[in-house]
Amino acid sequence: MIKTSQIDKIYIAERGRLRRLVMRLTGNRATAEELVQDAFLRLIAGNTDHDIRSYEAYLTRIARNLALNHMRHLRQGVEVPCENEMLETMSDERPSTEVALIARQTLANTLKAIMALPPRRREIFILHRFEELTYNQIAARLGISRNTVMVQIVNALADLRNAMR
Repeated sequence: MIKTSQIDKIYIAERGRLRRLVMRLTGNRATAEELVQDAFLRLIAGNTDHDIRSYEAYLTRIARNLALNHMRHLRQGVEVPCENEMLETMSDERPSTEVALIARQTLANTLKAIMALPPRRREIFILHRFEELTYNQIAARLGISRNTVMVQIVNALADLRNAMR
């Protein structure tokens, strides 16, 4: 069994060379990185019954075979090559139907809870949260004290928290 410190040294020394080798064979950087990782995993797993004289040669053989197998699978249609740019153009940034439905339900419940607040508390809450007025601006507009605004905001938040449970 190979020691961890030995694997670290081999990995540092051989990773770049193996990646370049696999990159030449596959033409894909991401695939090369993945196959090199697989080669090291096979080395770590130690599925060999014999002593390895040269880890570099062993890794080269594994990486080369993995790359050739990968290319054969591509030709047979087992794997579909896909560059990162293609994946980005294929991806859909819109939320899934389930996420959109949950968001709509949460919004409806929140609006319902806001509408259930007492009228004065609702007005103060809307001025603060949606119109972004400060406590002082709300107090001046409604002719009430700043402390009353603060208490109403705190109570509105507590009411909404309870309603959303």
